[in-house]
Amino acid sequence: MLNPLRRRLHELRSQCHDDGVALMTVILVTALVTALTLTISVIATNNLISAKLAQQAGAAVDSSDAGVAQAVAYLRKNGVVALNGCTPGCASNPWGNSTSPAAVSIGGKAGQSYSVWIEKIAPFPANKPGIYRIHSTGLAGGPAGRTVTVDVRVGLLPFTNGIVAASVDGGGNAGVHYESIFSTGCVTGRSKIDFTDPTTGKNTIDRAYGIPAAVHSSGLISNANGNGSCSGDFIHSASAPCSTAYPYDQDSLGGPLPTSSPCYNKASSDYPTLPQFNTSSNTLAYQYPKTSYIDAATMSSSFAAKRPPFSQAQLDQIKAIAQEDGTYYTSATGFTVPTGADAVMYFDLTGANAGGTVDLNDLAVAPWNRDHDPATCPRQSLLVIIAGGNARLNSNSKLSAAVFAVSDSPYGNISKANGTATFTGSLYGNNVDLTGTADMWMDQCFMDNPPPALTTVQTYNYREVDR
Repeated sequence: MLNPLRRRLHELRSQCHDDGVALMTVILVTALVTALTLTISVIATNNLISAKLAQQAGAAVDSSDAGVAQAVAYLRKNGVVALNGCTPGCASNPWGNSTSPAAVSIGGKAGQSYSVWIEKIAPFPANKPGIYRIHSTGLAGGPAGRTVTVDVRVGLLPFTNGIVAASVDGGGNAGVHYESIFSTGCVTGRSKIDFTDPTTGKNTIDRAYGIPAAVHSSGLISNANGNGSCSGDFIHSASAPCSTAYPYDQDSLGGPLPTSSPCYNKASSDYPTLPQFNTSSNTLAYQYPKTSYIDAATMSSSFAAKRPPFSQAQLDQIKAIAQEDGTYYTSATGFTVPTGADAVMYFDLTGANAGGTVDLNDLAVAPWNRDHDPATCPRQSLLVIIAGGNARLNSNSKLSAAVFAVSDSPYGNISKANGTATFTGSLYGNNVDLTGTADMWMDQCFMDNPPPALTTVQTYNYREVDR
């Protein structure tokens, strides 16, 4: 009887052992599965968090870049004059305030926003180009934020400060002061164009180029009456490149001036206190003039005097600014003169009003009706573009502006500058008629406030400063 009992006990002991092993196996496998499940859950959760943070970081960078783009748009439309005197602490202009910068909420799923301000490094136009730095911080929900900086070069489109035309008709008693005339064709009635200062009687110095104000024509300069057609009585000839009456004028009939010529280096003796005429590093003014000859290529390289003044892409950019500001017109009449610090007026007369004439007298209202050399220089500029039409200035008006009648013949004519009108600034046209008694001026106030729409903004040196 003992043997069967022992056998049963042995069987029970074996069964318990097997059940224990199975139980332990189940427990261990369950623990392993649980651990793996928890690990996968943690990894998945972390991956989701990382993906969200990466998405937010990318959105924050995008927000920063949006701030940079908006700052560049601000500079192109408004220029830098308002920033020069106050950045980084401009009280009334957040674009120049480092502690209270311009802030924009973009919204969207990421809740994006940015704050941006512009730092002056080397101000324009004292420096050409001027250097500025854009600081932009982008946010994208929660703690995600990125800060970037971008440096920008600010300059001017290559255009001429002065009076530029295919032809210029002098006559009457027109005065041109502190600026020059640049022509690609005939300048007639030269003896009727007066470049002297009415108070001193001396030839004025061109404020844009630092040389005596004069006529520069890649065509011809004549004392004869013309209507744009040269018929003789030229101031230069092959045998007489020096005109003592007009020693600073240059045209296609001029030539190199020998050092014995009374015209050679005349600016140095006429203006002994001005160093540019005896400074060899000043390639334009040094020993000026050395020649009375000039061609179209030299006018373009030395003075940016060219036709047309702007490319179509540049005109389209100016047009876009006028359209945004509500100062784009398709008729020469019925317009509203804008106010404010800086304004653009674009007259697109290429359609139904082709050949129309914009009366610049209608623009000569506050704040653009200032006299030259004011006691206090206002921070303002007016840019006028006339395409497919003409302009007229007379009747005792005063206007400070940059006016470009950009079309070729039969349009682009600026007529009858008379009636003791005073114009301060740059004037561009196909033909400029100076047969009246107008006074044309360039002053430092105009030079210090170039139209922002004519500035160029080039970005470089992009940095993510918080990376």
